[in-house]
Amino acid sequence: MHLHPPTNQPERGSTLMTALFLCLTIMTVLGSFLSLISSRYKITVRARGWNSALPLAEAGVEEALTHLQTDANVSANGWTAGTVGGQPVYLKQRNFTNGSYYYVTLAGANSNNPVIYSTGFVPAPLQAKNYISRTVKITGSRGSSSVNLGFSAIQDIQMTGKGVAVDSFNSADPALSTNGQYDPKKTGANGNIGCVSGTVDLNKQTMAGSVYINAGAKSVVPSSQMTGTTYSNQKLSFPDVVLPKVNWLAAPVIKVTVGKSVTQVHDFNLDGDYYVDDSLGITVEPRVNVRIRVDTQSFDFSTINVLSAGGNSGSLTIYQVAGSASLSGNSTVNVGRARDFHYYGLPGVDNLKFSGNSSFTGVIYAPAADFTLSGGGNNIGLIGSSVTKTISMSGHYFLHYDEDLSGAASSSTAGYTVTSWQEL
Repeated sequence: MHLHPPTNQPERGSTLMTALFLCLTIMTVLGSFLSLISSRYKITVRARGWNSALPLAEAGVEEALTHLQTDANVSANGWTAGTVGGQPVYLKQRNFTNGSYYYVTLAGANSNNPVIYSTGFVPAPLQAKNYISRTVKITGSRGSSSVNLGFSAIQDIQMTGKGVAVDSFNSADPALSTNGQYDPKKTGANGNIGCVSGTVDLNKQTMAGSVYINAGAKSVVPSSQMTGTTYSNQKLSFPDVVLPKVNWLAAPVIKVTVGKSVTQVHDFNLDGDYYVDDSLGITVEPRVNVRIRVDTQSFDFSTINVLSAGGNSGSLTIYQVAGSASLSGNSTVNVGRARDFHYYGLPGVDNLKFSGNSSFTGVIYAPAADFTLSGGGNNIGLIGSSVTKTISMSGHYFLHYDEDLSGAASSSTAGYTVTSWQEL
């Protein structure tokens, strides 16, 4: 008979409990660590999605602003009309391959102060069919400034000679015009001048209006030479011209017989967008609205003739891509009223020159061009408004701002600028 030594049951149980407790502790720590890693991963991925949503929203804003500036038809390029809160709006959604997208609402598309709501959507991490979103609200301004300016420059404005250099009238007001035309006996005091960064110097000339300058610009026009005053620290802004994205058609050509001479001209009797790559004359028939892209390096304003019948005028807008433009001799730009002719010089247009006894009626917006005016003597000069890089005027050329352009959507503006940005 064999006797076995007694086993130590309490020690075995204690060892087992210790092992189990140690395993449990390790599993708890490991679980907490994995949970922490998972949580940090979710936070990181969500933060990445949160950060990605804002650029998407801003991309929607950029598309809306580009659409406003370049597309004549607000319903073009996938934008659809709708209503929000009873107000007419235009809507667009753009989807991306990674599942993200932005949704844009455009209100006031045909006004000078549009409002854009844009929301960027990014797929939420580990949550099927859920999205992270961020929304921004943008208000815009169409026009160069909050004040009504007749003649403005990015840099210097230099005028020499004697007499009244700048004044105003109103082609829509019989008290400030005669049959819609400038009358030196019916002038106003809103021939305002604007300057972004240069110097305004009228020399000995006087002006019926005020001077508006940004911080950094200066005016050496004494109060004795103006009817208004000088307003400093303005926020004038004149963005570059953007060419509309439309289907430009070849301009029609007809033969015109004058006496024994036969010439060719571009005669427009249908609304549309056309391009011109020659120096032929341009005639726009009454009630016809035309936009023309000028591809020649040298453009002559004297070829323009916008006709009117029964008080109904045609309308002409010109976009010159590059080069220079001029008006000389005894030429007269025959367009009736300034609002009927808008000339836009793209960044490639660097020089405008008016000389001789010429007269111009219309709106000029060419912020990259140096504008030289010399000669004159007929007391007419430039009627309408202008925005250029510089203005240099000598002789007896005069500037007459047409107040009828004030606040109009068709005034001298090249595009929209953002006036406020807010994340909602």
